[in-house]
Amino acid sequence: MRGIKFRFLLFAAGMLFAFASCGSSPDVYIPIDNDVKTGSYEKALASIDNKKGKARRSVYTSKNQILLYLDRGMINHYAGYYEDSSRDLENAERLIEEAFTRSISQEIGSYILNDNTKEYSGEDYEDLYINVFNSLNYYHSGNLEGALVEIRRLNEKLVFLADKYERAKRKVLDSNTKIDPGTLPMEAAKFSNSALARYLGMLFYRGTGRDDSARIDHEELIRAYELAPWIYTNSIPASVDEERAVPDGMGRLNVIAFTGLSPVKVEQNLPIPLPLPSPNNWARLALPVMVSRPQTVQWAEAVLDTGQRFRLELLEDMGAVARETFKSRYGLIVLKTVARTIAKAATSATAAHVAGQSNEGLGALVGLVGLIFTAASENADTRLSRYFPSNALVGAVNLEPGYYNVTVNFYGSGGLVYSERKEVSVRERGLNLEEFICLK
Repeated sequence: MRGIKFRFLLFAAGMLFAFASCGSSPDVYIPIDNDVKTGSYEKALASIDNKKGKARRSVYTSKNQILLYLDRGMINHYAGYYEDSSRDLENAERLIEEAFTRSISQEIGSYILNDNTKEYSGEDYEDLYINVFNSLNYYHSGNLEGALVEIRRLNEKLVFLADKYERAKRKVLDSNTKIDPGTLPMEAAKFSNSALARYLGMLFYRGTGRDDSARIDHEELIRAYELAPWIYTNSIPASVDEERAVPDGMGRLNVIAFTGLSPVKVEQNLPIPLPLPSPNNWARLALPVMVSRPQTVQWAEAVLDTGQRFRLELLEDMGAVARETFKSRYGLIVLKTVARTIAKAATSATAAHVAGQSNEGLGALVGLVGLIFTAASENADTRLSRYFPSNALVGAVNLEPGYYNVTVNFYGSGGLVYSERKEVSVRERGLNLEEFICLK
């Protein structure tokens, strides 16, 4: 009997170690994070592409190809490798679409242990902002029509976002009648219009001479603020109202700046009671929670060599969009986690009962092993791309056509954080959009 107990305990300890070690340590990202924040994009790309490095071996594995394409695609964008960025972001978008198509038919039967055992399928905000940055890739490559295609794709995705997960939720609920949907978060994402996408659409349409389409996107930008005041807590940037009335003989310089880094996920553990015999009458839920990362930049200003200056104002809190669009998916995650945990605990309780019929002590031990297995095998899926920005700031000024030097200064609570200077050409007609980055 002692030998049996000892083997069971060894088995339980082994399971605890194996499942507790699932997932990648955030420490793996530290060198890449630091390189991205300091603008050392070549070093960051080298770390990601190094097939023998820790990041490639523990994070960017075969089941995390979407993460690889997203992170590399964004860093390529910051580095100015727009063609490479487009290739990566388009691959990520394709895989996200394929993963969602598969998941609808697999929500119930898969992921016996935890969500980390399946391929990463992407978050909704990642899928949306892929198109924002791919539109900028096309713009920087001189292809305004391609840029507009990306913006239209994003707007189409937003139409389906509100009820994207309802079908999957119903399947999970129908498969497990022990779950009371009234006790679980079932909130749908209330985000159906992106001011950032509408702003870029307005500029791209204006740049191709389609004033009526530019007007429509201008109106939709205003509507985005009205529809989601909990996301757009700031005022509409003052420069927006001037975008469609550039005086004859003048050019308009538009500046867009991206600051900070997008939220990350952390694991939250919640104990829940279960209607089963002790010790399987409780379980641990391991759930992912999206949290913001600290940001240094608080405001920014553009300064021209003519002495003119203008404030860059917040257009879209991209971190708030990430958290809002996660709500609907979070409800499905909770449903799946509860259903999976109940199934594991019920199996353990049944095994303990069967074992206890022949030996009471063995039954108690089997129940304890089942409890350890249920708790240890649940690890929250905290995978998430790390290099989307957190804020989009915009500003603009009308100028006589010509060449200018423009510097964007980024400020924090302690003063100047970072400056970036560019020589720009301002044309009377067409789009003069310059992009600046500070991810500190």
